[in-house]
Parts: sequence; C-alpha cells; structure tokens
Amino acid sequence: MISRLHAFIAESGYELSGRHHEIYLGDPRRAVPEKLKTVIRQPMRKAG
Repeated sequence: MISRLHAFIAESGYELSGRHHEIYLGDPRRAVPEKLKTVIRQPMRKAG
C-alpha cells in the first residue's frame, strides 16, 4: 500500500520529504477486521 502511495506522489510531481506514519482507527481487540481503518500520512513537497 505504501509503494502505491509513493508512486502516486511521484507521478503527481511531488517528492517525499519525510517518513510516513500510520494512524490506526478502531480497536483490533473489539472490532472485526473488515471494520478497521488506517490513515497513512506522508509528508511531501513539490519536486524541483
């Protein structure tokens, strides 16, 4: 999934400017796997 995000960023004319981090929404001890969500944040800047 991260590689797809990085490819999209490069194709859009941007470059990575830091490490990504993930925010997990939901409690894996209580929720079924289909209901869990993850937000991926990737710092980027205009290439150039």
